[in-house]
Amino acid sequence: MKQVVAFLLLLFPLTVYSFTAAVTLSPYAKILSKIAGDRISVVTLVPNGADPHTFEPKPSTLRDFSRASIYFTDGSGLDKNWLPRFKGVHSTIKIVSLDEGIQWKKEKTVHSHGSHSQETLDPHLWTSPKNVKIIASNMLNVLLKLDSAGRNLYKKNYELYLKELDLLSKEIETLAKSLSEKEKTFMVFHPSFGYFARDYGFKQLCIESEGKEPKPRDLQHLIQEAKAANVKTVFVMPSFSRRAAETIAKSIQGKVEVIDPLAYEFESSLRILLQTLKRNAK
Repeated sequence: MKQVVAFLLLLFPLTVYSFTAAVTLSPYAKILSKIAGDRISVVTLVPNGADPHTFEPKPSTLRDFSRASIYFTDGSGLDKNWLPRFKGVHSTIKIVSLDEGIQWKKEKTVHSHGSHSQETLDPHLWTSPKNVKIIASNMLNVLLKLDSAGRNLYKKNYELYLKELDLLSKEIETLAKSLSEKEKTFMVFHPSFGYFARDYGFKQLCIESEGKEPKPRDLQHLIQEAKAANVKTVFVMPSFSRRAAETIAKSIQGKVEVIDPLAYEFESSLRILLQTLKRNAK
């Protein structure tokens, strides 16, 4: 019998986690997992493909959250809105901030065509590798305090991840230097890439107006903006409507491309954006 059990363990090894940590979004889960590896279990509260602005956590997700020792929050308005609900199922969970040292950007739905909305903190921190390095450092410091036995693993993984981020950052900087100011302009439905644009000298044009699809008169202004900037691709996210983007793309003889900054492999979205800008500049 012991031999059978040993054989099964070889086929299906048991993973013994040091503790469980919770994050709201898949990009944060990716960053945390790059540092912690398989040493900790990571609970992601917003599933892939869900709209963070409207999602409702499933009972199974809340049960997983109730077993977590720590919750990494970015301090954005979305996180603050969710926190009472999460604490309702786990009032004693340790809450730590992952945004210390980050220069927040105000998210504006104010466009050159005149629409206006109240300013909030832009929650899309991870779309800039420079921010990701800060987030990774903050996570590392927390892990070292919570689990000193994993210190060497965390530090090694962190250093390896920094090299990956430096390569990506260099890739972005190299492309930025090769493009004209007009070629650095891109159009998205939802303003997800504000930190990327700010930190690397690009310009983001946003279709969404006050969290909604633009009105017909606003569309005309957006089409003019896109033509003036020689935009050839309009980016949309999986959870948002494509209608306005397709209207603009048709008017500028361009195309619509789906890009998912909320994906676990969020770096892939950045590379798609880079490749598209490079291709359009030719």
